[in-house]
Amino acid sequence: MNILGKLLWKCQKCGRYTLKRDKCPYCGGPLKSPYPPKFSPLDPYGEYRRKLKRELLKSKSE
Repeated sequence: MNILGKLLWKCQKCGRYTLKRDKCPYCGGPLKSPYPPKFSPLDPYGEYRRKLKRELLKSKSE
């Protein structure tokens, strides 16, 4: 990953990308990292996430 990858943020409100860290310069919305969390085989919450996904898929099919 290049250096910009660690500095990039995405606005939760308008979806634009920025290098600012406090708020979106376009709409003033909150920012979050656009990257997913790192994968770990020792994921302590993986079981719960998979269970929730199964339940959501089951409820959609009904």
